Amino acid sequence: MSKPEFTLRTGIYPAIVPEQFKGSLAGKVALVAGSGRGIGREIAFALARSGAAVAISGRTKREVEETTKDVLSLGGGVKAIGIVADVCVRSELERLVREVTEGLGPIDILIYNAGTNTFMPFHLTDPDEWWKQMETMVKSPTELTRMILPSMQKRNSGIIIYTSSRAAAADLPWAAGYSCAKTAITRFAGILQNELNILQKDTFGFDDNGISVFSIHPGEVRTKLHETAFPEKTKKEAPYVVEHMAKMAKMHPDFKAETPAWTCVYLAAGKGAGLEGRLVDCTRDIEEVKKFVLSTPIPKITNACG
Repeated sequence: MSKPEFTLRTGIYPAIVPEQFKGSLAGKVALVAGSGRGIGREIAFALARSGAAVAISGRTKREVEETTKDVLSLGGGVKAIGIVADVCVRSELERLVREVTEGLGPIDILIYNAGTNTFMPFHLTDPDEWWKQMETMVKSPTELTRMILPSMQKRNSGIIIYTSSRAAAADLPWAAGYSCAKTAITRFAGILQNELNILQKDTFGFDDNGISVFSIHPGEVRTKLHETAFPEKTKKEAPYVVEHMAKMAKMHPDFKAETPAWTCVYLAAGKGAGLEGRLVDCTRDIEEVKKFVLSTPIPKITNACG
C-alpha cells in the first residue's frame, strides 16, 4: 500500500479542538521540560486546560516564573509549579524529578521539549558545541526517562513524548548535530516502545503494556530557537547558509504552536493508539495518519522514523 498524501494542518483542526479535551487529563501530573517559552509554553497551557497538574521547567528563571504565573491565571483549580533546572546536569535532573514528585505527585506524562540548534556547515563546527546538541537532545531526555520510567512501569501507566523533527528522516544540510540528535531520540522512542510492549507483559505480569512513547515533529513554528540558530561565525564564514535557510523559510506555511501543543494533549489523552513508538508529524491530520497506519500490516522490524 502506497503512502497517501495527508491533509496539511497549520493550526487547530477537528481532531485537536481544545473543548473536546476538557477534563480529559484530570488527576494526571505532567512534566514539560523546556516549557518556559515557545512550543513548550503552549504545551504547558494545553495540558493545564485539559485538567493536568503541570510542572513547567526551563533554564531561564524569568521565563519559568512568567509561564507558571500565566498558567495559574487560567483559574478553575489549575495546578502548576515552576522549576528552574539545567537539563544537561544530572543532579539538576534528579532534583527536577524529586521536586515535581514532592510538589504534584508521581509523573504520568513526560514531555521533553528542551532543544538547541546551530545552522553551520559541519566542517566549521566546534566539536564541543556539536556534542552539546547531542547531550541536550539525546543524553538528557534518555536520562530523564531513566529516572521516571520505573514509577510508570510499576503502575503500568504513562505517556512519554519527545519533541523531535522531520529532520530525523531527511538529510537536511547545515544542521548535522541537530539532525543526528533528532534521529537518535526518535529511534530511542521506537525501541523503548517495543521493549515496554514485551517487558510489561512478560516480566511485570500485566495483560497489556499501558505505557505509550511518541516523538513528534512540531512543524516549522517560528520561535526564538530559529532566531538564535545563526551564530556570528555562520554569518561571517558561511553566509550562503543564512540565504539558503531564508529561502526555505519562505516555502513554509505559518505553522502555529497550538498545533503541536494540542497534538500532545491528543496523544496524552489516549487517542494515539496505533501510533506508539512512531514519529508523529503534527503538521499532518493525525486522524488520517492513524487510519492509514492501522490499516497497514505491522512489519516485524518497525521504523520509528518512517
